[in-house]
Amino acid sequence: MSTSPNKFSSSLADSVQKGFTDGSNYDAYRPNYTDEATNEVKRMLYSDFQYDSSMTVLELGAGTGKFTQKITAKLNETVTYIATEPMSDFLKILKKNCPKVETRQCATENLPIDDGSIKCIVAAQSFHWFSTKTSLDEMHRVLAENGNVVLLWNFNDRNVDWINQLLSRIDRNRTDPCRYHGKEWKTAIDAHPGFMFVDQKIAQGQIFKGDVEFMLRHCSTHSGLQKLEEKEKEKELDEIRQILTTHPETKGKDTIEFPFFTDIYLYRKVVKSNQRI
Repeated sequence: MSTSPNKFSSSLADSVQKGFTDGSNYDAYRPNYTDEATNEVKRMLYSDFQYDSSMTVLELGAGTGKFTQKITAKLNETVTYIATEPMSDFLKILKKNCPKVETRQCATENLPIDDGSIKCIVAAQSFHWFSTKTSLDEMHRVLAENGNVVLLWNFNDRNVDWINQLLSRIDRNRTDPCRYHGKEWKTAIDAHPGFMFVDQKIAQGQIFKGDVEFMLRHCSTHSGLQKLEEKEKEKELDEIRQILTTHPETKGKDTIEFPFFTDIYLYRKVVKSNQRI
């Protein structure tokens, strides 16, 4: 049984619909994924089942394809890889960045995918936006028996004072709980009867490097700022510029190093006797 094709969900968070409209800016100023992190994801995708060269992998919320490019370069060419993205501007860049990958515009609440046809699901920097029961039910529906779900995020060390100040400033503009650090997404999937936690790894991420203006462009890709009116956004960016130009660890530096780590989780589909999802 299949769902109706490419149905676009109106339940997307307001921060998504308003905050993710500039795919070019996002693609240019968001960090990528290291080989260490990508290899760990590949290991988890193949975890606990015999390698199947003809299996299908589904990526949810693929954005502009930053992770899509990295992981598909490591998979066998006979693997079918489907990347989905709800936002049209991001989808356009995804298609450009990954011309050989099958793409579909859809939200996770209504996936145009056959029941049990997916061996693995992956979501990079996106699951916190759709960690609802409806989406989890859909993920469970399309996954094959014992199918794997790999969720990953690039994140910063907030124990570093200037990084915490910068991110706290960005967080002031968030009006919804959808964020990696809040871990509401983890509460949701842990509570769902159709998935079990298997493993977690933290890998070294990219060390983002650039001048103050580069860092400001990176900050502007965050949904909390992107959705603001232009004058409001400029005011917030001025406050962030003040942090970067006055903090002892960043003041006067031509190049600021902004280190990332990648947090990777493996879940697996489970079906209990007489279970209804």
